Amino acid sequence: MRWIERIYRILISLRLAVVLLTALTLALIAATFIEAKFDTPTGQYFVYRAFWFYLLLALLGVNILAVALSRWPWKVRHIPFLTAHLGILLLLVGSWVTQRHGVDGIMRVEESQWETLVDIDEPQLVIWTDKETRVFPIRWLPPSVSFRPPTLPYGLAIEEYLSRAEPIFSFRPSDSPKAAPAIQLKFSTKRAMGGMPAMAASQEIWLWEGANEWRQSDIGPAKVILGGTKPDQPGPWIWLNFRSAQEVEFEAVSLRQEKSQGSVKWAGKKTVVDPGWKAVQIEIQDYIPKAFPRTDYVAAKVQYGPKAPPSAIRIRGPKSPGVEQEFLWLGMGDRAVFELGGDRINVTYGPKRVRLPFSLRLNRFNLERYPGSLQPSSFASQVTVDSGAGQRLDHLISMNEPLEWRGFTFYQSSYEDAFPRPTVSIFSVNKDPGRWVKYLGSLILVFGILHFYWDRSRTKKKAPTSRASEAIS
Repeated sequence: MRWIERIYRILISLRLAVVLLTALTLALIAATFIEAKFDTPTGQYFVYRAFWFYLLLALLGVNILAVALSRWPWKVRHIPFLTAHLGILLLLVGSWVTQRHGVDGIMRVEESQWETLVDIDEPQLVIWTDKETRVFPIRWLPPSVSFRPPTLPYGLAIEEYLSRAEPIFSFRPSDSPKAAPAIQLKFSTKRAMGGMPAMAASQEIWLWEGANEWRQSDIGPAKVILGGTKPDQPGPWIWLNFRSAQEVEFEAVSLRQEKSQGSVKWAGKKTVVDPGWKAVQIEIQDYIPKAFPRTDYVAAKVQYGPKAPPSAIRIRGPKSPGVEQEFLWLGMGDRAVFELGGDRINVTYGPKRVRLPFSLRLNRFNLERYPGSLQPSSFASQVTVDSGAGQRLDHLISMNEPLEWRGFTFYQSSYEDAFPRPTVSIFSVNKDPGRWVKYLGSLILVFGILHFYWDRSRTKKKAPTSRASEAIS
C-alpha cells in the first residue's frame, strides 16, 4: 500500500535522522540552561521526563532499526554500518531498562536498626482502609505549572498543591483525648551597642504539654520549659506551669544563676511574665487549655535550588452528617485519618517506597571533625547486610568506598546531626539494571566506528592499484 511505503521511506530517510538528532541536541541544550537557572527537578519535568522527549528517543530508535533493516540482505561490507547502529540501539534499550526498572533513592537508618525501604523522589498519595489500599501518584510540578488533581475515593479531594512548601505550626482548641494545654510566648529583647540606640528583636514560640518535643524550646542561650519537673541544670532557663486555667506559675534562673519565681493571671489577653532578666520581656500571647497541634503550609521563600523544600497538598475530607468537613495540609511524610460512617480512612502523602530483597543494619556511625572545629572531615557507617537466607556481610561504607550487594550500590550520602554524636546515617541507593547493556552498546558502537574508518582507509589504498590495472588493460 502506498501509505505504508511512504511511512517506510520517511523512517529510513537521512533527513529524519538529522531532524531527530538536531531536536535532541536542542533539547539537551535547553535542559542544561533550565537546570542552571532553576534546578534539576525542573529540568527533568520540562525535558528529561517529558513525553515529547521520550517520543524523540523512540523515533530515533525506530529510524536506526529501519535503516539497518533496509540494507537486507546484509553483506560483509555492511558490517561496520550494522555494528554502529546496533551499538546505538543497545544504548537506547539500556537507558529504557534503567528508567523502567532502576532504583535511585535515599535510605535513612538509625543505629542498631534494620531497614529495607528506600525512598524514591516520586511523591504519591496512599489511601487505605481495612478493606483496600489505593495509591495515587502525585507528579511534582514546577511552581509555574497548574495542578490537575486526581479523582480520589471516599469523597476526598485535593484542594491545593504547593510545589515548594514550608510549614507553619499552630494549636487549635480540640476535644481529642490527646489534647493538652498549649501556650504561645513572645520574647522581646532590647540591647544598646556603644552610643547607638537600642536594637529591638522579638521571637514567638508555641509550647505544648502533649509531646516531649513540644515541651521545651531554645530562645538564644535560654531554655524554656512547659510543665513536668523543673530542670536541674545551670541557667539561663525559665520553667512554666499551669496551676489552673487562669493562673500560670513560673521559676527562672538567669545566666548569673540568679533565681526568681512567681505567678501571673491569664485573663484572655497579653500577659507579661517578669523573670527579672534585664533587657528581656516575656509575654503570654495565647493560652489554650485543651489544644492539639495543627500544621499548615505556605509557599516557601525558596522555590528553586537544592535548598528548596518539598511539596505539600491541601486535602478535603469526606462529608459526614452532623460532622464539620475537614481541610488538612499534608507535607511530605505527613499522615491524616478521616472518619466516614464509622470507618477510618488513612491518608499518607510521601515519597514512593521500594522494598529491597534484603535488609541493612547500621551498627555504628563514625564521624571525624577537623581539630578545633565542628566541621566534619570524614564520616562512615559500619553496616551489616542480611539476605534472609543465612548470608551476611559486614562492610564499612565511607564517602570513597560504597557497598555493592545484589545489584544495589550504597553510597554514604549524609547524616542527621545530633549531640553528642550523630546516630542516623543517610545512604544514596542506586540500582542500574541497564548498565551492562549500555556498556556493551558503547563498546560495540566504538568498534563499529573504528571498523568503518579502517575499512574506508583500506578501500582508498586499493583504489590507485585498480585504476592502474584499468590503464594497462
